[in-house]
Amino acid sequence: MWSYMTDLLRLSLRAPGDAAARLLATFPGTAAAWQGLVLVTCVSVVLTALIQGAMPMMPMEGAATGFGLTPFVYAGLLGVSLVLLAGGMTAAGRVLGGAGRFGQALALVVWLEVLAMALRLVQGVLILVLPPLAGLVGLAGLVWLFWCLARFIQTLHGFSGIGRAVVALFLAFLAIGTGLALVLALTGLTVQGGLSNV
Repeated sequence: MWSYMTDLLRLSLRAPGDAAARLLATFPGTAAAWQGLVLVTCVSVVLTALIQGAMPMMPMEGAATGFGLTPFVYAGLLGVSLVLLAGGMTAAGRVLGGAGRFGQALALVVWLEVLAMALRLVQGVLILVLPPLAGLVGLAGLVWLFWCLARFIQTLHGFSGIGRAVVALFLAFLAIGTGLALVLALTGLTVQGGLSNV
């Protein structure tokens, strides 16, 4: 498993579309994708807390629990965001003539979060040893993640070009924004909500 993940990580760096194709070729099923979602959500919250806890000399108000939210609420919002992303990229791609399925999209989103965690880990180390470089790496990493996601969508739906994948990505983000706004409205949370003392 470790060898598979490291190979997939290297392939994601070189050719995200090929990495997506390999992941889908070994797709373990929707149930496994849901289990992966729970796992990466929990690990992501723990990793974020550890990285921020390792920077006692660089306090960031509310950062340790995600904009003032408790870890449990932060994990819930992260999980919901990933599900909305998977649903959005599935629906948007199908509107544009794609053939991807939600379970496959969820597996790709889970892997995208793994890549994001790896990026956060690298950036966290750089903040400690070479702070000026950390921001540049973070910006470059964000662009890379968007590129990976566009390639993932292209592979998921079998698009011949990247154009429709970019449009599907844009539509998916609109769906995520709408969905999260609805969730926050229904739960009474705000991005800077005062739940840090809960």
